[in-house]
Amino acid sequence: MKYIYIIKTGETFQSIETKYGDFDDWIINFLGRTNKNIKVISILQNDKLPSLKSALGFIITGSHAMVSEELPWSIKLEKYIKKISAKKVPLLGICYGHQLIAKALGGKSGFNTKGKEIGRVKVNIAKKSLLDPLFENFPKKFNAFETHYQSVLKLPSDAITLASNFKDKHQAVRYTQDIWGVQFHPEFDKNVMKKYIQNQEKNLLKLGFNIDTLINNVDNCHISHKILTNFLNIIESK
Repeated sequence: MKYIYIIKTGETFQSIETKYGDFDDWIINFLGRTNKNIKVISILQNDKLPSLKSALGFIITGSHAMVSEELPWSIKLEKYIKKISAKKVPLLGICYGHQLIAKALGGKSGFNTKGKEIGRVKVNIAKKSLLDPLFENFPKKFNAFETHYQSVLKLPSDAITLASNFKDKHQAVRYTQDIWGVQFHPEFDKNVMKKYIQNQEKNLLKLGFNIDTLINNVDNCHISHKILTNFLNIIESK
């Protein structure tokens, strides 16, 4: 039997998990078809990385860690990403996952010189992205949820930018014919986004953000969730 593997590279705040669940729960929810064979691999809990022969596809989650820390589990996962790429297994990286894919395939990730991005933001799709299966039935502009300090700073060779905005020119990237990454969080809903803002209130105030403005700007981002269903469609088309 083959599986869609969700590789967890982090855990949300405890107060959020208690009420709303964790990264893997949200991803499974917005994949929309939970009868699929899905397995969660927690790399932080030292779960064994699976044989690629058993994989239909992979999703690598976000994390509160930083790619630039080069933690042992992150280095281990980088090497595994190279193997996924060589075997041409579909892979989607979200936030940290996106940044780690870039690093693993020869690019560079690190702190965004334009500062932290958080809340509901506008994302612009490149014209060529309208033909990409990850963005099937997307408008040219859409809203998405974000919370990140680091970004993809330099793309690997042959990678293509699919979406960008004023703060991050690599909001979505196609790394190979089978590998994509998105900086935004298609698995977040508005409740989770508001909680992320509240949990980071002290740091956000120091950075000059207005908390009320951030929270009041949070609204549904239904279109962004389609990244996950479109990726599932990509897996099923293989």
